[in-house]
Amino acid sequence: MAMLPTPYYRKQSGFTLIEVLVALAIVSIALTAVIKASSQSIRGTSHLQAKTQALWTAQYVVNEIRAGLIPMRGTSEEREDSIEMLGQTWFWHASKEPTANMHIDKIKVAVFQQELEKNNPVVSLESYVYRKT
Repeated sequence: MAMLPTPYYRKQSGFTLIEVLVALAIVSIALTAVIKASSQSIRGTSHLQAKTQALWTAQYVVNEIRAGLIPMRGTSEEREDSIEMLGQTWFWHASKEPTANMHIDKIKVAVFQQELEKNNPVVSLESYVYRKT
């Protein structure tokens, strides 16, 4: 029996160029979605951090007014100032107005990140103080 000649080439195993390109496209779409989700999470975290710091600033200002360390003598008075808290300068606006009870005044405090953002406070806080007669 004579032997048949074997073919010189072997059967190739692996991926074709089109299969590799399709796999790369799928991976790039998945990575784009992961990066977008991560960036939204970072933005949300920094927004919550700013809101928390602004709330602490507003609470600090309200407590200073209630303790009499920031004088607001009249029944209707407004004050503006800035304060550095947690390494950032915060601008605040406080107003005091009378309520239906003649012994209690309402205090409103708005906190801003920028001095020029008077229409867009990060946090607004209301409290009440007993009017000293």
